[in-house]
Amino acid sequence: MTDAPNPGAVAARLRGDADDVEAEVEEALGSLEALEDLPVTEHVAVFEGVQQRLSEILSNVDDA
Repeated sequence: MTDAPNPGAVAARLRGDADDVEAEVEEALGSLEALEDLPVTEHVAVFEGVQQRLSEILSNVDDA
């Protein structure tokens, strides 16, 4: 027996939360719009912040 999640069960749980997850991803990616107003030297911090937020979102989806 394995502890791996059943893909069908995970998909069923996510159907109800798909809009929430999509909104969170869109919000995270929206941070990239600030890049054009920032000096290039500050871009890395923005990319790191977006990457961190996307990782958090993905982690929460994996836990669902």
